[in-house]
Parts: sequence; structure tokens; C-alpha cells
Amino acid sequence: MATHKSKENGKPLVQWIKHGDPELMPILMGEAAATAAAYFDVPVRNEDQSESFSDRSESAVASEMIVQCSKETGIHIHLPIGEMTAYDLIEFVDDIETSSNVEVDAAGNVRRATTIRTPLGEISEVFLTPKDEAACWEKTFIKNEKDLGVLADLMERTTQAALENPQVREKTIARYRAEAAKWPSDVPLWGSVATPSFMVMAQRYMDPDVAFYMLADNRALMERVFEAKGQTSELAVECAAEAGADYLFSAINGLELYSMDIYQRYFVPEARLIHHKAHELGMMTWVHTCGLLHKLIEMGVHKEMEVDILESFSHPPLGDVVDLADARAKLGHKLVGRGAVNVGLFYEKDSSLVRARTREVLAQTRGYRHMIGDTNDSYPVYLRENILALVDEIQKSGRAMPA
Repeated sequence: MATHKSKENGKPLVQWIKHGDPELMPILMGEAAATAAAYFDVPVRNEDQSESFSDRSESAVASEMIVQCSKETGIHIHLPIGEMTAYDLIEFVDDIETSSNVEVDAAGNVRRATTIRTPLGEISEVFLTPKDEAACWEKTFIKNEKDLGVLADLMERTTQAALENPQVREKTIARYRAEAAKWPSDVPLWGSVATPSFMVMAQRYMDPDVAFYMLADNRALMERVFEAKGQTSELAVECAAEAGADYLFSAINGLELYSMDIYQRYFVPEARLIHHKAHELGMMTWVHTCGLLHKLIEMGVHKEMEVDILESFSHPPLGDVVDLADARAKLGHKLVGRGAVNVGLFYEKDSSLVRARTREVLAQTRGYRHMIGDTNDSYPVYLRENILALVDEIQKSGRAMPA
């Protein structure tokens, strides 16, 4: 397939995001593989394999199926090319080791246990992939102050390796380019580069409730971890741009988990630095917030963060964006939106609920560039008829942007 370049030419969705007609509405679901799995009625993931973010398995849905689903339904697709975590950098540090073990119980649930050993000690996690449910952490790496010291050492020394060893950049770009090469040249691509403090505190390394205690009692050490993660994040931005990503994608929970003080102290300035770097390198920025977003919109947080694309405007009971039209007005015409059809509606047996909400989103976002779709992860996969109901309503409106 053709080599990807981070340019809008040849990528209709990227062109539309930048300066498209707000009367047109692209359909874009959050997970292309899960959407294709629902469309073709096939499993979205392989049996007996862990979906751990620290060691992702190959999807059971082939890239050709995702492209075919897009062509047949008119649903746009965008795909990730990768991210850079501490796990990816361990191979460049001599005295840090990692091991893992995968077990499958009689019910088909997969548990992947991972242990990282450093000169200061070891930390371990257990990632659970239930047979027919969403995957999650059963145990996180950080459980006490001693574990936090090990994490800080891990973060700082892998960061040092990333900044000093040119092989890190070379291998990362090669990995990103290999993923990009799987897709047609007109498919938008994104690199995952998360806000450091959010990534550290949002389950990948520790449970949110543990994070609150750590931040209160060990603020200096936590901030050392944030700083180290931020330095690798900057390198990851550069690698994503070099590999041809069109934008950066990151997730930050709404106020259901974190206070406004934490947002303003950490998330906002960290996101602004990453996003400013992305803009300098010609990429756009995309932030996912699936929970309590209303107050953040009221305070103009996303303008401060230099966000170009924001999702997902969840309405009650999952979110608190009650008045979508008002939210869009406050965010302004420059920012592009996506989402607004709650994930739960796609599991309902009555497709009229999806249709009704789709019509509401059409009306309430009129005059603003908005990509309609779901609001969060889609596992288990949605009911096929609900996806097609959304597509049908957009097509009947005459506003569907062809994929």
C-alpha cells in the first residue's frame, strides 16, 4: 500500500475536519474493528488471548474486513499506528527485566500476569480478559509507596534511554510505519500520546483511588513520574509525525474521576505542551472524554488545551451533556466534534432509540462540524441493526458525507 504522509491531500475526512462543510456529517464509530465485527457477525478478538494494553494481540478482524465494512456502509474509519509506553522501552535498559504468564480458566477468561523487575524491586499486574465482556485490570502495578518508587525508577531510566539511544526513535518510527502500511493511503492515522499524569493515574499503572492517596502523600515522587512520562511523550509526538500520523489521540476522563484542581494543575498544562508540539509538526489534536464534560466545556478547558477535535458528548445517564446545542455553541466553530449517541443505545433491542438520538444530534449540531458516532469502547460488539439504523437516519437526512 502507498506510503502515508501527514497531509490532507487524498484523505477526504482530514480535509473535512480542517475546513469542510458543516452541513455534511461523517459517520465515525470509535472502534473500526468492533464495528466491522458487528457488521460481518464475527468475533472481534481471538479466543484465549489477552487484550492487555501492555501486550496487544492481533485482532481477529482483518484489515480488509474493516475497509470493506466502510465501503458498504459509508462509515468512515481512522486507525491508530501505535504509542510509546515504558513497556516499549524496557528492552533498551540493561538491568530491567519483564516476564509474563497467561492462564485461561474453565469459563474462557484470560488472565495475563506481568512482572517488571528493577534494581529497586519489582512490580506486577494482572490483566483480565473475560470471555464475553470488556477487558480490565484485575490488579495494577502500583499498590503502595514502595511500588511507586520502583515505577519512578522505571520511568526515569527508560526515559533516559529513549532520549539518549537513537535506536529508540528508529525502532518506534519503523513500528509506526509498519502499522500504517496495513491501510489504504486515504485512511486517516493517529498516534496515541496521552497526557502524562492522566495516563499514570488512570489504571494503566494504578487504580484512581490509589492515585489520589499517592498524589496527596507523595506529590514530589508522583510529579517525577509525570515529568519522565512527559519527556517520552514529546519523543512519541515526533515519531508519530515522522511516521505520517494526521493527528494525536488521547483520552482524559471527565470530572467523574478527577477534581478541577487536578485538571488545572496537571492535565491542562501537560496536554497543551503535547498539543502545541503536535501543531508545530503539522498534526491535529484529538481528545476523548466520555464522562462528565459539561463543566469542562463551561470553563473553556479544551481551548486552553489547544484541542482540535473533541469527543464524545455523552448524555445522561452516562454523561452530563444535556444540551448538546449549547455545548457546541460554547466550544465554537473551530473545534470539531464527534460522538453524541450513547454507547448503551447500541445494545438496545429497540433501534428506534438510536434513530431518535441520531435525529437529535443532527439538529443540535447543525452549523458545526460534527462526526456522528458512539461515545466509548464497543465491547461486546454492538447490535448490527443499531449501527445500520444510525447509518440509515444520516443517509435519509441528506447530510451524510460519503466514506
